[in-house]
Amino acid sequence: MSTDTMRRLVLVRHSKASHDAATDIERPLSSKGAELADLLARELRSRLVSADQLLVSPATRARETARPIRRRLEPSATSVHEEIYTLGANGILRLLVGQQAQARTVIVVGHEPTISILGHLLHDTDDDLASQISFGVPTATAVLLDVPCAWQELAPRTARIREILTARR
Repeated sequence: MSTDTMRRLVLVRHSKASHDAATDIERPLSSKGAELADLLARELRSRLVSADQLLVSPATRARETARPIRRRLEPSATSVHEEIYTLGANGILRLLVGQQAQARTVIVVGHEPTISILGHLLHDTDDDLASQISFGVPTATAVLLDVPCAWQELAPRTARIREILTARR
């Protein structure tokens, strides 16, 4: 497939969160987590020209991780999706399959173990990158995948992990 039809999927695990909240969904980023989220956004900006869609979990820590990404990559649209928090890898896959055909770069900000499971599920080969994410990814990590098909055709083993990027600690 030519590069002009290649899509990019970026799966982001939220940054380091505080445990100081009444419920899990309300947990904010720690001060270190906010710093790492900004570092990750800067690293993503150095690798991506722009983003078309930013899909975010409703959890406070995910929304706070998405802010610097939104500021630096200026996606055409940002939306919050309950499925990212509640439905796991297959729920996010269904959400991605429903993306508009013209979207070239889609970023999902979510949680573990869903981010690593989905990245592993979509990756088209068993290699070192698959091994790296098979046991999970740390906070403030992005898994960048090349998607050589339309979003509607996205399915297990149809994408390729290009890079796993973790904000420097």
